[in-house]
Amino acid sequence: MSNIVTHNIARWLYVKKVHILPKVFGRLTRLLYTCEIPYTAEIHSSVIFAHKGLSVVIGQDTKIEENTKILQNVTIGGRNGVRANPKIGKNVLVGAGACILGNVNIGDNAKIGANAVILSVVSANTTVVGVPGKEKARETNENL
Repeated sequence: MSNIVTHNIARWLYVKKVHILPKVFGRLTRLLYTCEIPYTAEIHSSVIFAHKGLSVVIGQDTKIEENTKILQNVTIGGRNGVRANPKIGKNVLVGAGACILGNVNIGDNAKIGANAVILSVVSANTTVVGVPGKEKARETNENL
């Protein structure tokens, strides 16, 4: 069993309004995989957490779409105590140690570099690196 499987079970129970069991599965995920992936986050079942999500922290209302890959030690969540979390598109790569904070959208096919800090919107087909994150390259249809 992997962390995405335990999350999906907890999420299903949460949607079905079973109150205690999602918390149990959330704690199980934290204990077994050393990551915080709340059952209130919408995470597509095809999302891949490299290294079983080691040290990954995800905010409660985060939405992550299909075929996204998240490497270890990534933080995705709100900022300044505001519960407004990121929305991550399809086919996104989030590099090791990256932080995506606040009410931002990450476009489809974007790449977030290792240790980048993302505080604003990232366009589709863009590579972003640095602190704060700056657009490094944008792929066009000719480059694909």
